Amino acid sequence: MQTRSPFEELIEEHVALATEVGDLQSAIRGLTQPGEVALGGGVMVRDSLEILQRRLRAHFRREEEGAFPEAQRMVSEGAQGADVFGRFFAAEAEDDMSAHATLARRTAEMLEMASQLVEADRPDEASARRLLALVNLHASLFERHAAKEDTLIFPMIEQSLTPAQLDQVRRERLDGIRQLWAAPQ
Repeated sequence: MQTRSPFEELIEEHVALATEVGDLQSAIRGLTQPGEVALGGGVMVRDSLEILQRRLRAHFRREEEGAFPEAQRMVSEGAQGADVFGRFFAAEAEDDMSAHATLARRTAEMLEMASQLVEADRPDEASARRLLALVNLHASLFERHAAKEDTLIFPMIEQSLTPAQLDQVRRERLDGIRQLWAAPQ
């Protein structure tokens, strides 16, 4: 049985997170329909955003504490292709960390808006439309961010590692953080 690489696991998390965001878009779109703003829908959206926030945090930690330090180590040790990868990674790492921070901030903003919808005596369609606009921006940024990591960053790191190094990344860097994905906080 072939073991998945740690980078395949991160890519699968991107797919799962994108699905969660798509489900949120659908749920919030339902809240924007005339007469459809209901407390129950707002509660579901708020609860879904809490789960998304926790999973994004766990995913970003797996990347920031697992995959990216390995890329930095490879560059510092002069791994195969490290010169090209080092120039690319140096230019992209700051952008990637910025995207993580922006996505985390937007998720917190969406959660705050959803909480306000739930707390309001009379949730309004305009608030639901603002929340939908924010989740649409979030979805677009996440899609671009995940595509860059999936097609450029992760393959470059993975191709530079031996099977033993890949196993070490999984065991020492990613497995300990995996439990955060499902654990309530």
